[in-house]
Amino acid sequence: MSQNPSFEKLKSKLPDPSTIDFLIEGLSASEFGSLMLEVYRRRSERISPTDLLRDFGQNRFAQASTIDPVLLLETEAAWLKRAREAGFSPVTLSPVAPLGTCSRVAKVNQNNVLSALRGTEVVSDATNVLALKLAQDLKRAPSHSSLRYAAVHRHLRTQHYDNPSFTAHFAAFCLASAGKDPGSFGFELEEANRHAALLLDRLMLFFPKERLSFTFFLREENPTLKKRLEDSENCWTGFPTAFVTDTSQEYYRLFQFKIYVKIGENLVDFADGGPVDWVASLTGNRKLRSFISGIGLELVLKLAGTV
Repeated sequence: MSQNPSFEKLKSKLPDPSTIDFLIEGLSASEFGSLMLEVYRRRSERISPTDLLRDFGQNRFAQASTIDPVLLLETEAAWLKRAREAGFSPVTLSPVAPLGTCSRVAKVNQNNVLSALRGTEVVSDATNVLALKLAQDLKRAPSHSSLRYAAVHRHLRTQHYDNPSFTAHFAAFCLASAGKDPGSFGFELEEANRHAALLLDRLMLFFPKERLSFTFFLREENPTLKKRLEDSENCWTGFPTAFVTDTSQEYYRLFQFKIYVKIGENLVDFADGGPVDWVASLTGNRKLRSFISGIGLELVLKLAGTV
């Protein structure tokens, strides 16, 4: 059964519902692409200039950002320069990724992604794409012990948000690392500190240190890991830090961290990160570890003046 009720309603209207199965399973990717190109070509010919202007005003995916573009570009450049200094190689990603990048790498519902033609989808999370690049580059140069990439990318997601600060598309600062497992959570702890230190460095440009705090969501009861996360040498020990056992989701392995900023009486989680198994799954090399993190750069700029 499809997870899309509108699709099920449409399917019931077809003279032969099995046509859908044929289009999905009976056509090659190139044949299906050719069919959809013709469908969209014909539909676009029916759109009048008046229709186009109306749709531009109503389509939430097409709305311009309200952030000052000069401020945003200057901030993006400054953050990428700082990332390079911290050991991350900046990357400019394509606006699109291979179809299935989000659903197959991060196991997110494809309905939350804007799927496109020619076997692509609009990027909804740059960390998924950075994981693909890490896997590709580590396979090409397996002698590398580790690789780290950074990107600022405009994400587009199809979910509806009640919070007016959350828009369909937004700029995000994303980090991703991958490397060989030295054991005893060595990779995860090193990258957690590297990622978190960089995110803290950037956040404290906009918010007072005393308003920042951490929460670690541990995926299982693991006293050894918890003890190492509580070690005084970690970059987050200078901030209020909570540890919570949460086995409810499987997006991250071992743990997830979130960085909160107190704005008024509310705690806003601006950044999060943690270990994932994406590069190991993509390469088939179970010894490879990966770590991702991200922060809503546009959200930082929107809320920085409210503290």
